Amino acid sequence: EVGLMQAQSDKGAGIFACDDYSLLTADGTITIGTSKSISFPGAPITRSVDNTAGNTELFVHAWDAILGANVWRNHTYTLKVDPDAVMLPDRVRTHLRPYVGQKIFVINCPKGDMMFGALEVISYHGLLEWAIRGHTTCNAPNNWGEDKYLTHCMDMLGVGRIHDIGILGDNLCLGSHNCQDGYAAAYHPFKDVGSWLGCLHRAGGDRPP
Repeated sequence: EVGLMQAQSDKGAGIFACDDYSLLTADGTITIGTSKSISFPGAPITRSVDNTAGNTELFVHAWDAILGANVWRNHTYTLKVDPDAVMLPDRVRTHLRPYVGQKIFVINCPKGDMMFGALEVISYHGLLEWAIRGHTTCNAPNNWGEDKYLTHCMDMLGVGRIHDIGILGDNLCLGSHNCQDGYAAAYHPFKDVGSWLGCLHRAGGDRPP
C-alpha cells in the first residue's frame, strides 16, 4: 500500500488532490512525499459476523487519531479512503454539495444498507457528534467489520443517512463500471499501481482541469 500511496502522491491524485489530507498508519509511521503519517495503535483482526475482516477496534483507533489531529474541524466533510480506492475529489464535491451544513453520513451500498469502508463520508456535524458522544454511545464489538460498526454508530448518534449509491463504484457491491460511468466519486478495489493508475485514467482523473 505504500507504493500505491506514493504513486498517488506523485500524480497529485486521490487524497492528495483534496483540500487537506492525513495519512494514517498502524503501529509506526511512513513518509510519502513531504507528508509523515499519523500513527495509531494496531489491534487484532478477527473474522466478522458477516464473514469479512473483524476490524472495528483497529478502525476506531484510526478514527480516534483523525479526531485527535483536528484537521477535520476546518472542513465541511471528512472522508476515509482506502489506499486501493481511486477517489476523485471534484466528483465528491458534486455529490455532497446539496447537503452542506447538515449532520449526515453517506450510505453508499444497498448490500446491508450501509456505508462500505472503501469510501466513508461523514459531515462536520456528524463527526462532531461522534467526537462528543461516540465512545459512550457506540459499542465497538471486534467481530464486526468497520463499515457495519460505523453505520450502526452513526444511526445511534442520530446522524442522518444520505443514500447515494452512485458515489462509489465498488466491485464488492454493485461493480466499478470499469471506472467509466462518469459519475462515481470513487472506484474500488485496485490493489497495484498499474491497475490504480489505469482506473484513474479511464475515469479522466489524470487529465488537466
